[in-house]
Amino acid sequence: MTKKKRFGWAEQERFAALTGDYNPMHMDEVASRRTAAAAPVVHGMHTLLWSLDTLAEHGVLASVPERLKVKFARWTYVGDEVEVYWSEEAGNPQRVRVEMQGMLVLTADLGYGDLAESGVGHPSPREPRKQAVERTFAELENLTGVAFTAPAEHAAVMFPALAALARCGGADGGALVAELAACSYIVGMEAPGLHSMFSRLDVRLRASGRGDDRRTGVSFSVQSIDPRFRKGRIAVEGRTIAGLLEAFVRQPPVAQPTLTEISERVNPSEFAGVRALIVGGSRGLGELTAKLLVAGGAERLWITYRSGKADAEQLVEELRGSGTPVELLAYDVRQAAGMQLEGLNGMPTQLYYFATNPIFQPRAEVMSKRVLEEFLRFYVYGFYELCGELRKRREASGRLVAYYPSSIAVEERPVGLTEYAMAKAAGEQMCRDMNLQMPDLRIVSSRLPRLRTDQTATVVPEREEDSVRVLLAIVREMMRSE
Repeated sequence: MTKKKRFGWAEQERFAALTGDYNPMHMDEVASRRTAAAAPVVHGMHTLLWSLDTLAEHGVLASVPERLKVKFARWTYVGDEVEVYWSEEAGNPQRVRVEMQGMLVLTADLGYGDLAESGVGHPSPREPRKQAVERTFAELENLTGVAFTAPAEHAAVMFPALAALARCGGADGGALVAELAACSYIVGMEAPGLHSMFSRLDVRLRASGRGDDRRTGVSFSVQSIDPRFRKGRIAVEGRTIAGLLEAFVRQPPVAQPTLTEISERVNPSEFAGVRALIVGGSRGLGELTAKLLVAGGAERLWITYRSGKADAEQLVEELRGSGTPVELLAYDVRQAAGMQLEGLNGMPTQLYYFATNPIFQPRAEVMSKRVLEEFLRFYVYGFYELCGELRKRREASGRLVAYYPSSIAVEERPVGLTEYAMAKAAGEQMCRDMNLQMPDLRIVSSRLPRLRTDQTATVVPEREEDSVRVLLAIVREMMRSE
């Protein structure tokens, strides 16, 4: 017997309201784009507490464990369905496992014994922080504090079966659940805070002093940091829990070179006369391409965005005063191109196509039809339909030159990117045939090496090519193809 759960936005909001953990990686659809996940993910502690509450509700968890050792293996996106499994000895689960589509999400090893005496609580802050703290890695060293911890009765309402089981075991059930949930707040809002990634939890559970109904918080203290892996170990202690958390500090969003920096590498008139439409131009490689074109004296730019309007507006503000008119256009490659291009005031001579969805998507098998179809929508259908619509609207003279970015993954075939490589290979073949059969269209395509973007920014940096050098060569080739 297993139990399943699909975490929706309503429950995501409910857990955030309980814990105060509003880290943008979980709660902000726009800001989460600037993380490796590229979309909001479910709180790891939410998944853990749901699994334990579910086992308690169905009588699988016969007594509250004295120790929890948890490893968070991978994130799950809002809307994903997870499933809980367990192995059982002496009437109690010894290991709980949560999976998504056959892939491990977390493991929790449960130890049993008498609960230790209640610890000493600290007054909980009355309100959680409004925003996650953005700390440098060095600022974590020796950091201490007390986490916002939800009222016990609120935690017991959200996870009633686990709270009731803990009460039967001699603990203050609501307080125990609240203090476990507070670990999410510690990692997501305090230490490391904004750029955090929860990795492990190892805590012992405690009984509660009778008649002690104070609302207390969980104290935290960073015990050690490891710069090699950007990892920290954090001691936690409350009335009902004590132990260690482990978290990584993610790389902050990638800041591309400024227009001033780029201008030093570009002839100020080498892109004169270019009217370019940059799809996915609000950040990343599209943002960098826009700056290169402006630095080279392009005549006009249209930059599209799907959800990152604020990023796009910030880019326009940086480019203002360059002499190149820059317009914004909302555009979603998953929707029909025609209606969306009604706001295109003029006709581009060049198209740069940097639309993408989350690249690193979990799957249980070598190839997922669902994941492949998503990549095809972005990298094949979206490009083809957009080129078709622009050809209909083209001016009588001249032809459209388009850039299609493929990837070195087509030949290197990294594990876990099968569908991505398949879709890019299909896009390459499509571009070759379009060049043969559409004389009014010239497509330039290249296999990009690993370049630094939000999605490729790993916790421990890997070797990356110079993005300006790579993209500048592409823009110059586009000029030669006109």
